[in-house]
Amino acid sequence: MVEFETTRPHSLMANARLSEVLFASTLVCYLLIAADIVPGVTGLQAEYEPGYLDVVNIDTAGDIIRQALLAPFFLGSVYLLARARPKENLRRLGWPAAVVIAICFLSAAWSSDPMATLRKALGLLGSFSVGTYVASRLSSYRFAKLVQIAVIVALAGSFMWLLIAPDKALDTNGQLRGLFNHKNILGQFAGIGYLAFLSFAVRQTGRRRLVQLGGAGVCILSLLLASSATPLIAIGFVTAWVYARSRLGLRPRELVVLTVVICVGGVLFLVAAPDAFTSIIGRDVTLSGRTNIWQFALEMATEKPLLGYGYGIFWLGPNSPGSLFWDKTLQFELSAHNGYLQCLLDLGMVGLSATLVAVLKPLLGAQTSSGDKRPYIDRPENFSEWFLIFFLILNVAEIRFFDPTSVVTFVFAYISAHQRGPIGGRRVQGGASLTD
Repeated sequence: MVEFETTRPHSLMANARLSEVLFASTLVCYLLIAADIVPGVTGLQAEYEPGYLDVVNIDTAGDIIRQALLAPFFLGSVYLLARARPKENLRRLGWPAAVVIAICFLSAAWSSDPMATLRKALGLLGSFSVGTYVASRLSSYRFAKLVQIAVIVALAGSFMWLLIAPDKALDTNGQLRGLFNHKNILGQFAGIGYLAFLSFAVRQTGRRRLVQLGGAGVCILSLLLASSATPLIAIGFVTAWVYARSRLGLRPRELVVLTVVICVGGVLFLVAAPDAFTSIIGRDVTLSGRTNIWQFALEMATEKPLLGYGYGIFWLGPNSPGSLFWDKTLQFELSAHNGYLQCLLDLGMVGLSATLVAVLKPLLGAQTSSGDKRPYIDRPENFSEWFLIFFLILNVAEIRFFDPTSVVTFVFAYISAHQRGPIGGRRVQGGASLTD
């Protein structure tokens, strides 16, 4: 009996540590699946650019393999959230995100494909369920560490895939996509990884800082090889933001004003000298055809400005509203190439307003939660703040606002929930915890 009482604390500690290792490993697997390395692993990467037959015969059911891999995570998180402290978990989700998710479900009532809208809305609910549950168990420090591990695995695998099967690791334009189906998906994941490495690099010294800077450098190299311009611009802006706040001592309001001035100047420069502007950013005058899509999207948005066309169906098949663009231009795109416009098309001004509140509210919280008592580079909220800025810029040329099963949506869901309450995980006496 005495022996049992003596060894019991060690046994509990070992079991707790084992559960933490299993939880961390499971989360890394989820990050990799949500980041969409499935096409490279299964060998199902697209071998050519989408054409007319691809867009008209699009499978409205989506990627069945990826859905099957994500379903256990979604169902498990929903069960765990509903089983313990459901009111607290709903509060942690937050009303702005809850409103957007509710609008997505309700939009099935006016969607041209209600079942597709409901399926995508369920995927969105699943991503937010996982993010909310992880936020109750994991500190921002541990979360960023696991993001680093997932990014290292994905990028290392992508470079190995480049050596083994260069015809698949490179897209039709010779740009790196690695294990991913598209170079921009690799770019967004590398961008998130850069932010994680940067958040540790600014807080560490010596060899540890060099290691973190090396990881950030690999992420930048991946972005350059992928020619993924938007994430590269976004992390460049975040880096300048960090320097301005930590070295120059500028406040967020001052930086917002400076950003507005730069953006207005950039727009005027684009209007006055479009050829010079686009040559600087390495794109043609149409920004790789994006301006044509944006004009069409704005025209279509004015026809249903309040509630939009329904969540996730605008570019879905030959009977979708977006098919008009394919018929007129023979430019076969599957998105508006702008998250703000796509949100306007899907959910109208009501949904776009709720989305902006859902993003800006935690961003404001991340900037003000620590006050002026600790140096900027030592704030635990830095990764959250930098990701939300990255998130807003990323959506200028990509579709990442409430993308149903995207890793970007999951990271946003975690950060949004993490800003709204204390971490629920318990600490084991004498041992490290996931909530440290």
